[in-house]
Amino acid sequence: MAVEKLSVSLPDIVAARARRAAERAGMPLSAWLAEAAEAAADLAEAHAAAQEYAARFGEPDEAELEQIRVRLAEAGVGAIESPEETAARTAALARLLGLPNERRVG
Repeated sequence: MAVEKLSVSLPDIVAARARRAAERAGMPLSAWLAEAAEAAADLAEAHAAAQEYAARFGEPDEAELEQIRVRLAEAGVGAIESPEETAARTAALARLLGLPNERRVG
């Protein structure tokens, strides 16, 4: 795979959070940033595709929306979390944000 070397500027807090996340993932910062950029690009492209689809074919009707909801549920999107999952996710977010222990929720 070809690689392009870039120079980017990030706010200090974002750079620090990215370094911590890369360290926790056990990967170099550049690899972590590449994965994060790919995920963001995937989401942006999906959003653009949905807008293009809606512009071309119109907004989905109720039956189509229900089919979409079923497929999302089958994929686990929007599933209710257990209290343990909520606490773990909240604690992880607090760590990512660098909140002190007493301000962490969960």
